[in-house]
Amino acid sequence: MISRADQVENDPLLGQFLNFLAQDIEKNPQHIQVISSDLASQALSLVGDVDVDLDSPLADEDE
Repeated sequence: MISRADQVENDPLLGQFLNFLAQDIEKNPQHIQVISSDLASQALSLVGDVDVDLDSPLADEDE
C-alpha cells in the first residue's frame, strides 16, 4: 500500500542508508558517473507526463 506521509519524521534506516552512500562516494569517487543526456531524456519520456495524485485511492489491481 502506498500512501502519503503527512508528518515528517526522521527515518533511522534512511539516515543509515544515506550515510552508507556518502561514505561509499567518499571512498570510491571514481565510481560516480554522469548519465548521458540520451538516457536522461529516455527516462523522462517514460515518466515525464505521468500525473500522480497521492490522495486518490489505488485501483483494485494496484493494491
